[in-house]
Amino acid sequence: MCIDNQQITRGRWKKPSPVRGFWLALGWLLSVTLAWGQTGPADEIVPPARFYSPDQYNAHSQNFAVTQDQRRVLYMGNFAGVLEYDGLDWRTIPTATISKVSSLLRAENGNICVGGNGEFGYLRPDPTGKLQFVSLSQNVKGRFNEIIAILEAPDGIYFIARNALFRWDGTVVTEWNTTLNILSAFQSNQQIYVFQQRKGLSILRSGTLVPVNRSSQVPVLYDAVALLPLGSGESLLVTSNQGGFRLVNNTVEPFENPLNTYLSVNQATCGTRLPDQSLAISTLRGGIVLMTPDGQLKQIVRGIAGVTDQMTNAMFPDREGNLWLALNNGIAQLEIPSQLSFFSGSARQMGEVMDIKRVGEVVYLATVNGLFRIEQSEVRPVPGLSVSCFALADVGGTLYVATSKGVFRVKNGEKKAITQEYTLSLKGSRRDPSRLYAGTENGLRVLTVSDNPRAASSFFMELDERIFGLEEDPQGNIWLETLTRGLHQFRPATNQVSQYTNLQGLPTLLYNRLATTSLGLLVCNEKGIFRYDPQQDRFEAFNPFNDGRPAADHWHNALLEDPRGNFWTVGGDKKKVVFYQKQRNGFRAESTPFLPVSTSPINVIYPDRNGIVWMGGRDGLIRYDARVSKRYDQPYDALIRQIRTGENTVLFNGFEGASESSAGPNKAQTALPYQGNSISFEFSAASYPTAKGLQFQYKLENFDKNWSDWTAENWKEYTNLPAGTYQFRVKARTIYQLPSREATYSFTVLPPWYGRWWVIGLLVIGAGVLLVALVRWRLAAVVREKQALETLIQERTEEVVHQKSELEKQSEELAIKNDQLEKIDLFVQSINAEIDFANLFQTVLAKFSVIRNMNGASFLLYDKSTGTFRYKALKGSHDLSHVESVQLSPEQAEQRFLSQAVEIQENIYLKKEVHFEPLGNALDDLTPPQTLVTLVIGNEDGIDGFITLENTVRPNAFDQRDLNMIGNLKEHLIAAFIKTRLLEDLEHTLNDLKNAQGELIRQEKLASVGQLTKGIVDRILNPLNYVNNFSQSSDDMIDEVIETLQKQPDGVSADVMADLIDDLGILKKNLAKIQEHSNSTTRILKDMQRLLKEKSRDFLETDLNIFVESKTRTLIQELKGEYRDLGVNLVLKLDPQPVRTRLLPYEFGQVVQHIVSNSYYTLFEKSKTVSGFMPEVQIATELENSHVRLRFRDNGKGIPSSELARLFSPFFTTKPTSKGTGLGLFMTKDIVELHKGKIEINSKEGEYTEIVMVLPAQVG
Repeated sequence: MCIDNQQITRGRWKKPSPVRGFWLALGWLLSVTLAWGQTGPADEIVPPARFYSPDQYNAHSQNFAVTQDQRRVLYMGNFAGVLEYDGLDWRTIPTATISKVSSLLRAENGNICVGGNGEFGYLRPDPTGKLQFVSLSQNVKGRFNEIIAILEAPDGIYFIARNALFRWDGTVVTEWNTTLNILSAFQSNQQIYVFQQRKGLSILRSGTLVPVNRSSQVPVLYDAVALLPLGSGESLLVTSNQGGFRLVNNTVEPFENPLNTYLSVNQATCGTRLPDQSLAISTLRGGIVLMTPDGQLKQIVRGIAGVTDQMTNAMFPDREGNLWLALNNGIAQLEIPSQLSFFSGSARQMGEVMDIKRVGEVVYLATVNGLFRIEQSEVRPVPGLSVSCFALADVGGTLYVATSKGVFRVKNGEKKAITQEYTLSLKGSRRDPSRLYAGTENGLRVLTVSDNPRAASSFFMELDERIFGLEEDPQGNIWLETLTRGLHQFRPATNQVSQYTNLQGLPTLLYNRLATTSLGLLVCNEKGIFRYDPQQDRFEAFNPFNDGRPAADHWHNALLEDPRGNFWTVGGDKKKVVFYQKQRNGFRAESTPFLPVSTSPINVIYPDRNGIVWMGGRDGLIRYDARVSKRYDQPYDALIRQIRTGENTVLFNGFEGASESSAGPNKAQTALPYQGNSISFEFSAASYPTAKGLQFQYKLENFDKNWSDWTAENWKEYTNLPAGTYQFRVKARTIYQLPSREATYSFTVLPPWYGRWWVIGLLVIGAGVLLVALVRWRLAAVVREKQALETLIQERTEEVVHQKSELEKQSEELAIKNDQLEKIDLFVQSINAEIDFANLFQTVLAKFSVIRNMNGASFLLYDKSTGTFRYKALKGSHDLSHVESVQLSPEQAEQRFLSQAVEIQENIYLKKEVHFEPLGNALDDLTPPQTLVTLVIGNEDGIDGFITLENTVRPNAFDQRDLNMIGNLKEHLIAAFIKTRLLEDLEHTLNDLKNAQGELIRQEKLASVGQLTKGIVDRILNPLNYVNNFSQSSDDMIDEVIETLQKQPDGVSADVMADLIDDLGILKKNLAKIQEHSNSTTRILKDMQRLLKEKSRDFLETDLNIFVESKTRTLIQELKGEYRDLGVNLVLKLDPQPVRTRLLPYEFGQVVQHIVSNSYYTLFEKSKTVSGFMPEVQIATELENSHVRLRFRDNGKGIPSSELARLFSPFFTTKPTSKGTGLGLFMTKDIVELHKGKIEINSKEGEYTEIVMVLPAQVG
């Protein structure tokens, strides 16, 4: 059936007339004006948005249609098929021929109708609930291309292709062909409209396309992209390049609206009606136009990267108020309408927003990247102020800006620097409009400002503290916020500053934030909210919200009151905004609208006019519009999307829709076999806030005791479930904390085979038979028990008699025990009463007489100084003096007392047969024991002592009673040993204390002597210097006299001349001796000075190898000048590992100097007498555990053995008086001992001399 009753000739496009060209140019200018100069919320303001890339939904980039089913699950038409999106996961449903899906529709019965390229149909779930495409076009006779629209009418669902229409009434598909191509089709006011080439708009009535009338003022229309209801039966027909037209009573009329030009210039692509009845029209170049039903512009949404700058093929509003866009390269979601909006393009330019202030018609932003202004919905930088800005103030309509370069005055586009200090805060005075307060890095500046910036004056109050905030109280006092030093109050009348700390009620000095409100001056910190009481001049805890919570529970980084008495707060971490709306009886807290930005730090909140509130922080600028109506409590469902068993069998695939063949999870209760008692669930929730934050909570009834914690994980597995009936319950919540309705799934785990009814029946029968047999057996057993009872009575009687005898025996043993305890008590008393530790051991042995079979005993103690055991007490055939000098090595002691002994109790050893090897000392005189008991007293490191108990008469002499007594006495013997040790240590400590006191007295006397000696040395050195100087001068004068006499011999006889020359020569030799001995005395005195000089205590850790080698080589270079012809071979045998030790560098350098100098002297002396002598100096280091051994060896003339003992004595030397002082080795020994080291000298006369030093080394 052909519904076109006539062929319409296509009209040709004509060149526009000059007049028409003028109007097109004017339209372009108007479009630009609309795009950039809209008053009200337009242009740069963008709603919350979310973009889904092809990588996320894993399909083709182009999308063409969007719809939503009754579960709120979304469907998108894509080249790869139908995309199904449940809020978390994407699924792809291919068509029969895997063609492009160009249109979608949710029918009234809940079916999702699908139109593709050359095919159409709908989605139907399989038995598991997995949606599949069911084709309705497989029996269509004619060929057709893509379905451009799917529309539902009372008589069926229409699938509209380019060259055909198909109607499906639920049973039969009816087909119509058309000769004119259909460009688009729409449904408006319960009518279906079709737009055809050359024919224009038609209405479908009873299978016939009836043309719609066109007003004479309406040109020929070339296309139509949307038909949107305007209300009162009217519709808006939107074209791509010709703008919009009104459809009134089936007549196309002009649409007189400035937006018309904007739509035509920017090329509209599609449109839709939003839930609030407003219209949304997308354009190719101009973003998305939002308009009211009466044609008034609401907003132009653009500037969203990847969303508004590409082709939109379809738009769809979901049930939550989101607008979904099917794009050429992805899918986008816009939250329209939204109370929150952003300046996304400007946020990157502005950086962090620090303060916001309206001055006149302009809102200014202080940001870290400079000063910006918002005017007519545009954010633009203020030229000339690109420095970091921190605070703004309005004084008399003039803007003042606190920056890192000082305070600037901004008015009428002009900027003037007022100060140069780094300024952090500003506050204009309400009491004095000419007064401006500026908080700087180190104090407060008070400015007097006026319209003439040159007349500004100021004075500075230095506080040595950064001022981060300023507030003025009703009395005109200025309050200053600091970071770590509490608050300060500045009184302008007196220019006085007072500090407020803990003493004035502030529990903390950190991060106190001020707010001036109608309730008084408030301060917030981590301890809560506090209000200033001027009468008491202190702060007190205060809750301004009357919410029943203590003030300490409120921690706010910012708190301010708007002109309506409402409060705005930001959490202490800057991340949670709460609006406290004033009510009749308090405040109502509201935080839901701000939850999407709860992770973005907020620095400032600025309530503006007309219900607009600006928020600024790290992520730029946020705009809140309270006039926008938005529900955050819309109900939604949690969805179980897939159920699998442990064998990976799919029980349910997610769909429980309205079609009669759908298989929901609760259609029939599932029964799982006991072997397959594992099950897993995947779940989601069809809620789509642009801010992520979907969480879930689940519980398996009859298995889980409680609900799980909220989690973002949408998967749960249960394994090894016992037999029983279960119900899985899951619910979700969005970022707005709104919980969903529950989704449930019931199933049963069957019992194992042994739990079936017939098995239980057989078990019951078997139990009955067993019970009868048991009763018979029990009757026979009763008879036997009677006989056994008689026998038992007789046996018990005999047992009572036996117990009586046992009790008598135990009574005797108890008496013995009591006797032992009395003896032990006496033993302990004797130990405690003895205070002389020398007699304590003998006292202990004397008390051993309480052991009946003991006739000998001894006490040996380990002597650490000798490493042997020595007798401290003895009882037996000899007294202690006989063996007091005997020393036993640990091996001898263990061989004598423990070898072949049996440990009968811990540290108690018994020898029943004793044989001692002769030791060749006084121990051989003692009577050898026949039985020996040894108590070992030890510690973690070894044995400290032995106590021996002997019987010299018979073997195996000690019975159990004796051994028990010894065991009971063991702890008391150890206590006696410890007491002995303590007494010895105390005596040694007292002796050491006496010695230390004597040493201190001796050192004090030596220090006095040393000080006296030092003074004497200083006194002697000065006269010696005079002796040296005058003897040298006299020597020079004698040389001059001799030279004069030799030059002028006239007047003096030859004999007299000879005598004078001889006398002067003798005098010159005497002066030389005087100089030689004077120099020797000076060296001795200077060495004494160095000896008496106070030693440094600044030890430095260094590498001994490097230090010794460096010092030696430097010294050798100096000695080569004194010993020119002496070629010494230096041999270094240094340890290959670094030798770390702590040295006094100057003092230890003197040690090396003395030793090497002495070596060179003795080598030089030997070289004079031994021909062919090869002098050599060896230096070696050797690391030994925690010490290092340093050796200096030379092959010089050596030192006689008779002189070795005196080498370290002061003033002893083997050199001539003119060469040595006798203090070098004495000072060397003193310095080595100062390093906690040791020094010794080995020498063989004529062969070598070796000096060995042992120094502590730094381990690790």
